[in-house]
Amino acid sequence: MSVSACREQHSASVKRTDSVPTSIAVNLNDNSKISVFDIFSKISVIPLETESNSMIEKISKVIPYNNRFYILDRNQNAVLIFDSDGKFRKKIRKIGVGPGEYSLLYDFNINPFTKELELLNPKGELLSYTLDGEFIKSLRIPMRSASKFIPVTKDMIIFYTFYEEEKLHYYSRIQDKVIKKEFHFPETIHNTPLISSTSSPFSQNGNHITFFQGFTNDIYDIDSSGLRFRFRWDFGKHNMDYRNLPEGKEPMYYMALLRNGNMAHSFYSYQENQNIIMTRFIFDKQWVSLIYDKADKKSTVVKRFTEDVVLPAFPLLSEEGILGFTDPMEAHLLVNESVVDEPTRSVIANLKPEDNPILIRYYFKDQK
Repeated sequence: MSVSACREQHSASVKRTDSVPTSIAVNLNDNSKISVFDIFSKISVIPLETESNSMIEKISKVIPYNNRFYILDRNQNAVLIFDSDGKFRKKIRKIGVGPGEYSLLYDFNINPFTKELELLNPKGELLSYTLDGEFIKSLRIPMRSASKFIPVTKDMIIFYTFYEEEKLHYYSRIQDKVIKKEFHFPETIHNTPLISSTSSPFSQNGNHITFFQGFTNDIYDIDSSGLRFRFRWDFGKHNMDYRNLPEGKEPMYYMALLRNGNMAHSFYSYQENQNIIMTRFIFDKQWVSLIYDKADKKSTVVKRFTEDVVLPAFPLLSEEGILGFTDPMEAHLLVNESVVDEPTRSVIANLKPEDNPILIRYYFKDQK
């Protein structure tokens, strides 16, 4: 079953959760000048404390919760905990085969039903810890390899895997088994850069969970009952249909084809709140951020602000603004002295290559 078949199967049972239409037209050739302050009232920077035990090789995921930042570093197979000011609190890194230990760490979440940290060892295990990083229990998952996950009810977890034919596995804790599998895509996709191996295909806004994939501009709702088509980004002549890709080529062939084409592709980020939807993808050989206003039904395409900065690669959207992150030596791409206040300019000026990454908060100008 291809994604197009999945689209046809679920389109009749869409549950509308808001005023978003089933197709959103976007003009990617709009070259309007956009200032940071057209969207945001201010930007602040939070340096993460740098000491021997708090070093981060690369941020893979950030969850802000209860005045803390929980940060996944897949390179170290660790979750690091910092307070709201960036001060280091705890590091969970337990490599081994004993209780509370794991061999790899691909994803983590804070379970909204139990208020526990859940860490995914892709080799079939979900480990639970307190919010302070103390081990509680582990759960064996009957899967060969799980890449990402999200708890959708107290009982059910949805796992995503790159390595099995059916990508979505619905697991019941009570029944201790996978009760449903769905969502296929062609093997050709595995040879392209259209799928991110690090970003999650799940996005959550309150109780509403969205599923998206890098190779398609289709967006789905997902819950314990399954997957349902929700809407499609429509870029007109710049839409890319992955089903038209030739099969059996080497990865470099697909990379060159996408790089030299004029199609929107590689949808690695999707975030939503009550007022807006944000997504990020590649178009015309550069990363583009798209902000859709649900009330006005207007799209803003952001390539580079007039202040010569861009939006973060994997923004985390809230009602108040967005949270991003970057390495210290790339901070100038996201913030400069023209978009921050004087104290923050000093913070930026004093960043060193050996410092930990920084977090960046963007506060929306208009709260609806």
